[in-house]
Amino acid sequence: MVSAVFAVVLAMSSAVLAQETISNDDIISLTKAGLANSVIINKIRASKTSFDMSTDALIKLKQSGVADDVVGAMLEAKVGRTASVSVSETAEVAAADPNDPMARHNYGIYLLEEKDGVRKMTQVHPSISAQNRTGGIFTSQMTYGITKVKTKANLPGPRSALQITNTAPVFYFYLDITSGGLNTASGIPSDPAEFALVHFNVRSDNREVTIAKSNAFSGKGGLSDEYVVHFKTEDLGNGVYRVSPSESLRKGEYGFFLVNSGNSNASAAVGAKFFDFGISPVN
Repeated sequence: MVSAVFAVVLAMSSAVLAQETISNDDIISLTKAGLANSVIINKIRASKTSFDMSTDALIKLKQSGVADDVVGAMLEAKVGRTASVSVSETAEVAAADPNDPMARHNYGIYLLEEKDGVRKMTQVHPSISAQNRTGGIFTSQMTYGITKVKTKANLPGPRSALQITNTAPVFYFYLDITSGGLNTASGIPSDPAEFALVHFNVRSDNREVTIAKSNAFSGKGGLSDEYVVHFKTEDLGNGVYRVSPSESLRKGEYGFFLVNSGNSNASAAVGAKFFDFGISPVN
């Protein structure tokens, strides 16, 4: 009798476990609890999952200390790829030369620099616009609404952390092409065309770019032309793109703006994401 009851309880427990659905927050909690990556990965493969693999979510996972191979297993669960492929790809990334642009890299934007025949690749990390600024209201009122009011996205500080001396920098974009441009699989951009290179107006305590203009008679959303810098793209295959400005950049602050940045609001610019850098030529 006891054994029969135990069997029923065990079966019920297994059913409960089978029905459990784990999310990003669960993975972060398991990581902070100190569980081994292999344990977390096995947990992912044995459970139902509901993962958010958008760009913002991936950044939060990274900032929370979640290992790349665990994130790889989450992506695998999201898109339904086989475990053997995910593991081999993770191993390939780990074994690759991080300064070889054609070696496998994790998704992102990287700067390639070469000095005395030695190559160095640096990942360009994004900055998020947490506020905006509206300018020209007083002038617009004085001209009875003829002069345009400008809405501007702001990044904190007058300089980005990454400063480049080369006025013709070369970047490599490692993007997700598995979704065929639909971005339904992982939320990771699939083409450099989803970015705009902008030149910031530098103020004493921040950097800004106009993303909307309006007056009493009309309005226009999107980046102002005077801030946009044209760039050229070379498709190297397998989601790798070589990107460089069409013309040499002058001294200043720049950034690759991810046009569809998470929950960014086109009119408010809050949440807009810029992979920012500065050009500081050596005199």
